[in-house]
Amino acid sequence: MLKGAIARRYAGAIFELARKQNALDRTLEDVKGIAQVFSNRKLAYLLQEPKVPAQRKEKALREALTSQVLPTSLNLALLIVQRGLVDVMPRIATELEGFVLDYHNQAIAQVTTATEMDKDGHDLVAGALERATGKNIILQSRIDPNILGGLIARVGDQIVDSSIRYRLQALQQELLAGASTTKEDFSPDEGLALVDTSA
Repeated sequence: MLKGAIARRYAGAIFELARKQNALDRTLEDVKGIAQVFSNRKLAYLLQEPKVPAQRKEKALREALTSQVLPTSLNLALLIVQRGLVDVMPRIATELEGFVLDYHNQAIAQVTTATEMDKDGHDLVAGALERATGKNIILQSRIDPNILGGLIARVGDQIVDSSIRYRLQALQQELLAGASTTKEDFSPDEGLALVDTSA
């Protein structure tokens, strides 16, 4: 079975348990924390090494997590280690976050701009994305001067690219496509004029 499908199955199981226990947000926090712990190279090696006895792995996990997470979250971590799926834990956390966001009718929007947005710009972008998706948007912004201006917004698998860099690239493609279709009629001694076709 593909790792993505495995991650989704485990995330779905812990989601249903957490929903019944009214502990969705806490469980998501736990699972993200466990994924972070599992990303520690020394611990990940210990947990995946077949020569290390299962009791030692369980003891290490209990010592690291018992006071930090809910019992159901600890049980998930123990099960993941028993089944040799330590490297799948980050995907489980991602899938679980998706389930929790859907349950709350929320979506994370990663918005890239050339300069930092002020509060009005932030609210304007969030409002537009909420209207487009029908979900409450949690906006995560980052700055990339290379996009020159405008913005790039990613919500799940959907991308809205209204950056100046993208528009320039699109214009270049149009110019190249136009030049290739008229190549036979263009001679070196003729000038090239850009015509405004918006009128």
